[in-house]
Amino acid sequence: MFLNKLDNYSNDALTPEGLCNLIQLEYQPEIMQSCSAIERYLLLHPYIKELPVSVSELIQLLFTKLEDELKHLFLKESGIVFPCIKKNYHGTEKLSNNCLDPKVFDSVHSTHQIIIGLTQRVRQLMDNYAVKSNSSKEWKDCVNEMFALENKILQWVHIEQNLLYPKVKGRSRQNMNNSSTPHNLN
Repeated sequence: MFLNKLDNYSNDALTPEGLCNLIQLEYQPEIMQSCSAIERYLLLHPYIKELPVSVSELIQLLFTKLEDELKHLFLKESGIVFPCIKKNYHGTEKLSNNCLDPKVFDSVHSTHQIIIGLTQRVRQLMDNYAVKSNSSKEWKDCVNEMFALENKILQWVHIEQNLLYPKVKGRSRQNMNNSSTPHNLN
């Protein structure tokens, strides 16, 4: 469903610069909209009556941590990583040696894993997003939004880990291998 967005882009738009734009203009806003909708529900319902109190409290905490991790990574990517990629990578040109330290890629990957782990834990606590027929409409809507959020996150991470960062790291590694100063990406 969400990966179909890629079908609307030409191969030229699937360059690292184009992928940065896709992520910033489509995935990040959609993910943050879902977070806002879920946050509104959770703020109005500090204790979710459809869940045991301890589970309700844990979901509140995990969601807050998830939202915080997403916000911080989006800020990092939008403020540092993507501008560097856009400035230094244009189609066939190689990424500048000093643009992104390999630790940046490791940090992003690590944060992806934390985010995925948080979504999996929320899913587990919510019994794979199962809702009872007598649950409130608001709770059902919130659960549906959490499911949609998880899907959006997984698709965004897939694009970054399988399309964007391998292209950038590959160019960066190739450029470093061709340079006179030794560098190590691993």
